[in-house]
Amino acid sequence: MNRKMLILALTLLGFFISVGFKKSEATIALENVTKQFHQEMENMASAALRLRQVAEQLDGSTAKTLALQDAVAQVRLTFKKGEFLYAYLDPQFVRKSLNGAPLPSLVPNVPSIIVIEPSGLQVLDELAFGENPNESKAEIVKLAEKFERDFQELHDFQKTNKLTHRHVFEAIQQQLIRSFTLGVTGFDTPGSANAIPEAKAAFEGMYAAFKNYMPLLEEKDRGLAIVMDARMENTLQYLTENDEFESFDRLGFLMKHIEPQYQLFFEIHKALGIEFAEETDKSPRAVNSHATGLFDPNFLNAGYFANIDLKEPLFEKRKELGRTLFFDPILSKNIQRSCASCHQPEKAFTDGKPKSLASDGKGTVQRNSPTLLNAVYADQYFWDLREPRLDRQMMHVVMSKEEFGTTYVEIIDKLKQSEAYRQLFAEAYPDQPQYQLSTYTISDALSAYVASLTSLDSPFDRYVRGEIGQLDPAVKRGFNLFMGKAACGTCHFAPVFNGTVPPTYDDSESEVLGITATADTLHPVLDTDLGRFANGMPSNNADFMKTSFKTVTVRNVELTAPYMHNGAFKTLEEVVDFYNRGGGKGLKLDVPHQTLPFDELKLTRAEQNDLVAFMKSLTGDVSKFEAPTSLPVFKNNPTWNERKVGGNY
Repeated sequence: MNRKMLILALTLLGFFISVGFKKSEATIALENVTKQFHQEMENMASAALRLRQVAEQLDGSTAKTLALQDAVAQVRLTFKKGEFLYAYLDPQFVRKSLNGAPLPSLVPNVPSIIVIEPSGLQVLDELAFGENPNESKAEIVKLAEKFERDFQELHDFQKTNKLTHRHVFEAIQQQLIRSFTLGVTGFDTPGSANAIPEAKAAFEGMYAAFKNYMPLLEEKDRGLAIVMDARMENTLQYLTENDEFESFDRLGFLMKHIEPQYQLFFEIHKALGIEFAEETDKSPRAVNSHATGLFDPNFLNAGYFANIDLKEPLFEKRKELGRTLFFDPILSKNIQRSCASCHQPEKAFTDGKPKSLASDGKGTVQRNSPTLLNAVYADQYFWDLREPRLDRQMMHVVMSKEEFGTTYVEIIDKLKQSEAYRQLFAEAYPDQPQYQLSTYTISDALSAYVASLTSLDSPFDRYVRGEIGQLDPAVKRGFNLFMGKAACGTCHFAPVFNGTVPPTYDDSESEVLGITATADTLHPVLDTDLGRFANGMPSNNADFMKTSFKTVTVRNVELTAPYMHNGAFKTLEEVVDFYNRGGGKGLKLDVPHQTLPFDELKLTRAEQNDLVAFMKSLTGDVSKFEAPTSLPVFKNNPTWNERKVGGNY
């Protein structure tokens, strides 16, 4: 072998050894994460055993009560260290059995009402840190035994599960969302208010996993590795030094820790060459894997919720067709009412009435007209959550005698009489010649328009994203109250501030608030609307669903008065006062299944004003949502051409 060939051979050998070494580092990183995960599960099993044993020894003494509270706190802290993987790998089981909200739920997709009683760590937290845990000893022991069994089931299943690099990074991404939206808000700790130490434990767990990737990252991008390492240490120090629930600066935590780290983990995900979800599974997801933060305008994927491909080349034409239909009263039987009659752009797509006017202009429909801005970000629609599909909302309006009072057959027959409309449908749906003007295309076009009604450009959003440098101190205080002491953020989840549950945002909640018929808190009377219980879906016909209503967004709420499904409250100040008093039950009304905590929040008048200031800071620019200047012409029906854009308000 000559000298040149020898040098080439040695060079190639060095290259292959180098490549092999890199692969080995990646393999070692994943193996170490797997070992850590298995060790955390062992630790969790031991903590669960201790909890059950301590619960069985509860005897009413202060010492045994404190021991129980310590055992619950320890099992929760241990759980938090592995939660990012537990909840990512088996989200439904974790939510239903290990750490779900302390509220009853229903078995889905069955023909009868089967109630699932709450269990898991949140229920144990509430009982152990309640007024008298000993009175609940039997229930606590039962729950502790169930938790031990349930976790063992998860342990047995997960120890055979094979992790991938993508699993680890997506789990960390979800945990960042979870720690802010469900962790530091107190959602996870309804009894102990031990939210901040638990957030620290969660960060310790995911940081320990990520540090296994540091050697790889240092090789790919040393600067990124140095910044990430410093960020991680800084966050742990911050959570150690600021562990009081009420005084915790959630806005500072969001801007200095959550948002920067979310972006860093995204950049590291790319730098390490780890595939993203859409590269292995084309199914749409609620959270955009390429978003750089919770307040990134593209954080949530409107197309997922609307079941529409927003990248479809014809989407813009369909959206514009939907906008025209939305403002055209030709859809109603009397050609006087349009969707915009009750959803007016200047009022954030509400109508400013306690209950919307009926089509006759005299009576009213059953409820208040909710905003359509950001309404797409939900998995169920209407105040009573009776419709799981956005494209079928229109059907309810069409068939309601108080609203459009017509049929799709009549609507299609009218639209076909317009050459202009026929052309618009042909351009928007050229791939469906047999169904260009049909129930499907009408509903789809309207859905495309509603999906485009997103408003994530408020002063608060721009401040969090660093687009503006100043924010009223009252707004900052209000946000910290909203996400902390006032507990608003435990139902109105960031960043949309509605009831769509993080971190996967694939389920929308409703709440029983005990809403009164009027704003009179001196002589309160409970509103009689049964809400979700009477929505026509047999699966919702459970007692705890009575007077349960959708948790709608508080974005743009400054423009959407009056408030609640019945328009009972004229001002935001009245709304805050109602919550501050503990809802209907706090006003001594009979609300047996109220999900809102009925003890007083004890907010001062100044604190209530700060909350209102924050909510007003979520007002976006509605001027960009313009109605069309004219409507399509009907040559054979000239009187129809006199119809008003938007119909009669």
